[in-house]
Amino acid sequence: MGNIKDLVGKVQFDGDRPIVVPQELKWIGQGRSAVVYRLKGTDIAVKIFYPGYEDLAHIEGEVYEKLNNHEFFPAFHEKGEGYLTMQYVEGITFYDCLVSGVAITEEMVRRVDEALEFACRLGFNPSDTHLKNILLTTDGEVKVIDVVRFTQEFDCPHWRDLKKAYETFYQRRYVPKKFPRFFIEFIIRLYRKRLLPI
Repeated sequence: MGNIKDLVGKVQFDGDRPIVVPQELKWIGQGRSAVVYRLKGTDIAVKIFYPGYEDLAHIEGEVYEKLNNHEFFPAFHEKGEGYLTMQYVEGITFYDCLVSGVAITEEMVRRVDEALEFACRLGFNPSDTHLKNILLTTDGEVKVIDVVRFTQEFDCPHWRDLKKAYETFYQRRYVPKKFPRFFIEFIIRLYRKRLLPI
């Protein structure tokens, strides 16, 4: 995959904003520490870490290696200097399920529980598991797609709180299953400021 290494080397950032990107890479999404592209014409995703976060590639790569291509996570290919390559998984995030009205079922929630329990059995501490890090694939499977913070030591309540909100509010018959993006973002901000009764 030397070609991927060359492509990654051509990506230039202004902080966390990619300003030069080879045309072979198609933007998928980005988060707090990295941006993810699909290598066009392949089923390969390339996760490139922002300047100052390159060491996380090694950390996350080791997590993926220990997860050993388990069905709950994308298949891992390789780690390089400041980047990772892995299976590109077709699907939508749980966040996008809320935006588009795709129902999040009890079975989907149970699958996330199983994924995180599997990671715990390997000695990890699953952290930062939120709506944008959980994918419903086109085959109806559920995958956790960001594991960079699975080695953190503090108790992360994100998934536990999401489950509580799911059981307390989302499952009620009269609660809609489709929400405007601005409403979801508003709820997320309230949650981060600890202004929600969860």
